[in-house]
Amino acid sequence: MVIEVHGVALHADVHGPADAPVVVFLHGVSGSSATYGWLPAEVTGGRRVVRLDLRGHGASAHAPGTYLIDRYGADVVAVLERIAGRPAVLVGHSLGGVAAWWVAQRRPDLVAAAFLEDPPLYMGEPEEHERNEIAKLFPLMRDRAAQWQRDGLSVEATAAEIGAAPFTPDGSVRMRDAVCDDALRSRAQAQLAMDPDVLTGAADRSTLAATDTTSRVTVPVAILAADDAMGAAFPTRHEQRLAATHPDIEVVRLAGAGHGIHDERRFRDAYVEHLAAFLARHA
Repeated sequence: MVIEVHGVALHADVHGPADAPVVVFLHGVSGSSATYGWLPAEVTGGRRVVRLDLRGHGASAHAPGTYLIDRYGADVVAVLERIAGRPAVLVGHSLGGVAAWWVAQRRPDLVAAAFLEDPPLYMGEPEEHERNEIAKLFPLMRDRAAQWQRDGLSVEATAAEIGAAPFTPDGSVRMRDAVCDDALRSRAQAQLAMDPDVLTGAADRSTLAATDTTSRVTVPVAILAADDAMGAAFPTRHEQRLAATHPDIEVVRLAGAGHGIHDERRFRDAYVEHLAAFLARHA
């Protein structure tokens, strides 16, 4: 399905009964809706599942210069208004988690609940951005993806290169050994399709600079967080800050998990367990 939103054509995969509870999945920066192509029946069964490609990603149109959290959030609002028909549960990874947070803050009438996977809620702040080691890799990732696109690299060859990249901070584990095979392929597809400029805003913090971490969120929110030692985008210090302003938000931290929890061989089952339990309560 293609939805014209604010002059940008957004692509969404929509499956499930039209009258079922709606669950909308929002991927991270440089990803796509394909990252959720593996979802099991425990998550999808009996639900209206919407997997959205954010602007500049996947099969959605490129819109250089507009890759800002306010634009991403407004896009999600428009999609919900157009196709949900009832309050939806938002499930977001990384950037998608911040977009879900943005919508939950501003349009709680559209949101039943939000499940956020390692969201970089505070990484738009100058000091936090400076401490973010992952952000320092974004220019390299952007330029590498742009070169793959210029070279016409195949999905298979791109997946092989991604698989050879280090997964652990010390480089002792490679991506191909840590993440599921379908995740390597979906990441390759996403990087060949995306506008490389989506990583420019991630690198200079402009994408997340307007994130509001202080205003109330009135809908139920749960956060599944990565291990600090594995480069968490929502580290323990952020959890402590959030608890001071939003004490009702549930946070579960998985020891040993990296930022892409839902893609990891060791933690996909845990991701499904936590998400399925959350959906059982809210969708």
